[in-house]
Amino acid sequence: MANKPEFGDDSLWHLAIQNYYPRIVNYVFFLTEDRYLAEDIAQETFAKGIAKFHQLKDPDKFFPWLLSIAINTGRTQIERNKRSIPASDTELYISKLPVDESPAELFERQETATLVLKAIRELSHQEQQVTIMRYYLDMKEKDIAFALGVTTGTVKKQLFRARSKLYNDLHQLSESVGD
Repeated sequence: MANKPEFGDDSLWHLAIQNYYPRIVNYVFFLTEDRYLAEDIAQETFAKGIAKFHQLKDPDKFFPWLLSIAINTGRTQIERNKRSIPASDTELYISKLPVDESPAELFERQETATLVLKAIRELSHQEQQVTIMRYYLDMKEKDIAFALGVTTGTVKKQLFRARSKLYNDLHQLSESVGD
């Protein structure tokens, strides 16, 4: 195992913020649908991460460790504030589209992204978390398990259930829309 970076290493935190802040904001935003709350939680996550950096045992688990702080911070803030959740802002999740797409292709891609996000929101909270971490944050199952404080087997089971539900829900939606 490599030597653990020191707390005072500003370049480490600069890189961490540059690489992980947007991912944490997007993850929390997906769960809360409140961009400002997501940014508050991400900022608080990094403040707590700096303060608790000495508790990180495995530097290879840095991002999952930060994400677990974000999850706990989000729970605490949401319970404390009892904020209402605004309507979804799905355009933040529609990927940057290639310029050479036709308007019809662009519309179809946006419509598909909206349907997928709607289907994900129908999953249980735990299934939403593992789905977003796996497919939007591109995390490995072991890192998801670490971030959520569950076993890898639990993550695999939740991903399997989520994929099955998404397949069924999207299949039904596509039939009702008429493909």
